[in-house]
Amino acid sequence: MAINEWKIWRKFGLRKVPEHERVEPVKDIDAILDFLELVNEDVKKLVPELKQLQELEKEKHIADDGLRQVNLETQGKNLTKILERYRSFQDDVDINGIRVKRIGQKFLEDCQRAGMKDYLREKKKDFNWKLKW
Repeated sequence: MAINEWKIWRKFGLRKVPEHERVEPVKDIDAILDFLELVNEDVKKLVPELKQLQELEKEKHIADDGLRQVNLETQGKNLTKILERYRSFQDDVDINGIRVKRIGQKFLEDCQRAGMKDYLREKKKDFNWKLKW
């Protein structure tokens, strides 16, 4: 690592903090709230598709060979929709999880700057505050 890339220069204010490392809790919380308001819509779209897949799976055991192939093709189309929606949903959840962790880390840094040593010791013992999930 070159000398101009050392993190210590940021502490002295000699280098800007890169955009991806800045934590803006208010904006992150707004984004999380927007996501949580839309989660219900995503779930409403996924539930009927999963129920249809469940029905098709039950019918597969009853159907003869000709109908089984049609059933499997229908399941494939349905599963494609489910996988696309679930992948998108999972990405959103992961991104918001990262936001929550960053907000938590910023909070701990603020507590440290404020001299709240006892509070920090207590929080660092708690698994959720280790932010390793």
